[in-house]
Amino acid sequence: MTSRIFKTMAPLAVALLCAGAATAQNAGGPPAGGPPPGPMDGPPVSGMALAPSKDFARLTVTSTAFDNNTFISNHYTQYGDNKSPPLSWSAGPAGTVTYVVLCEDMGGMRKDPVFHWVLYDLPASRTSLPEGIPTTPTTADGASQGKNARGAGYMGPRPPAPQIHPYHFEVFALDAKIGIDPANADRNAVVNAMKGHVLASGEVVAMATEKLPANAKQ
Repeated sequence: MTSRIFKTMAPLAVALLCAGAATAQNAGGPPAGGPPPGPMDGPPVSGMALAPSKDFARLTVTSTAFDNNTFISNHYTQYGDNKSPPLSWSAGPAGTVTYVVLCEDMGGMRKDPVFHWVLYDLPASRTSLPEGIPTTPTTADGASQGKNARGAGYMGPRPPAPQIHPYHFEVFALDAKIGIDPANADRNAVVNAMKGHVLASGEVVAMATEKLPANAKQ
């Protein structure tokens, strides 16, 4: 009799132990009704981290619209005129063929950041971009623009109010052309194509929010 009871209760005990372990593992997870934890959870991974430059060579990236790690005017966000900001960078090393420019919102809590700009195959003769690049698949100087999170070309910042998010404007010097059809060129496709071809990279970071502080550039 005792043996039969043990055989009956043992599977139940194992099931209860497994359930308890799962509960403990998920105790710090999302609230009831939220998405289950998964591989997409966690801080975003930038394009610079996914496609590092050879020997970790760096470009200096600047903008006249904002200083690094300061607020960007809503002239350049979806709360305003949604214009792409002017950018400049130091020339790439010998062997640079093209540049890639990405803008990524790194303020979320998922592996992929929100993609705001994917510009690639910019000729090596260019080391700057003016304000207000048209959101066309190709630009006047032969560069291509891939897909952002909602369309094509530049999509300005728009963090949920009242949050403040960092937007990373990243520039990559490549030893090759990407050559992807803009219709198929989302951020991940371009980053994957860049791997092994990045000679140098750099970034400038803009902070964005709906209601800018009084001392921010307007």
